[in-house]
Amino acid sequence: NEIAHCFTCNDHDTILMTTQGGIAYGLRAYQVPEGGRTAKGAPIPSVLPLRADDIITSVLPVSQFSKDEFIVLATEFGWIKKTPLAAFEKLTSRGLIIASLVDGDRLNWCEKCTDADDILVGSTRGQATRFAASSMRPTARTSRGVKSMTLKKGDTIADMNILSGDKDQCLLVVTTEGYGKRIRTDEFRTTARGGSGVIAIKFKAGRVNDRVSTIRVVNEEDEVLLITSQGVIVRQKVKDISCQGRSATGVLVQKVDVKSGDSISTVSIVPKEAVDGSA
Repeated sequence: NEIAHCFTCNDHDTILMTTQGGIAYGLRAYQVPEGGRTAKGAPIPSVLPLRADDIITSVLPVSQFSKDEFIVLATEFGWIKKTPLAAFEKLTSRGLIIASLVDGDRLNWCEKCTDADDILVGSTRGQATRFAASSMRPTARTSRGVKSMTLKKGDTIADMNILSGDKDQCLLVVTTEGYGKRIRTDEFRTTARGGSGVIAIKFKAGRVNDRVSTIRVVNEEDEVLLITSQGVIVRQKVKDISCQGRSATGVLVQKVDVKSGDSISTVSIVPKEAVDGSA
């Protein structure tokens, strides 16, 4: 078992949770059972009517339901939608459908944004596209949305990020076979939504089964936990991973026993506050 989400909030904040099946739940922070630092915590089904076959993929603390903010939802098959944050103000623990999904698709990403932000979506085959959040019109809570990018056969979405106006932001790209690099976000110019994107990483020669595991916005002070499907965990500083161009293949960030079927399954960002022990 591993930590998937870590954040700070106030007692009266709303904790917005979304599942792979397209259901959203809302809880007040004070409704979450309090525990000590070493406590295991309560099972989520004890506070939410979660189906046994559904998995929570995102957790967002919301202090205010601003009219200028939106929720951006993205699925594995490349569908994306933008819904006003205010539409979730009366969300309760009973849950509501927030996205209509085609068979086999999964709702994997949920982020807050404003019309001043950009959205960057990356695929498992190493492509990425960046477009303005304002280019998407707000849609109803139950709509399927629109195409974020055109995917080739067998390709799926690997990650979604909200980019602010900070030109010094970097993206961390890590592949399933353990290669990774940082890329400056200004290497991805803003284009129209729905295109095929540009190269975000090239795969090493001969690594025909390698795929992108993560494309995530990071700060130089962050640390990352790289976790394989067989339970091997490596922690390292982001600044120790070299910054390269889009067409570079990256460097080996974790040795992975590919022959035994192992691969990078999860990359978790450890914020500077948690590294310093102040959060």
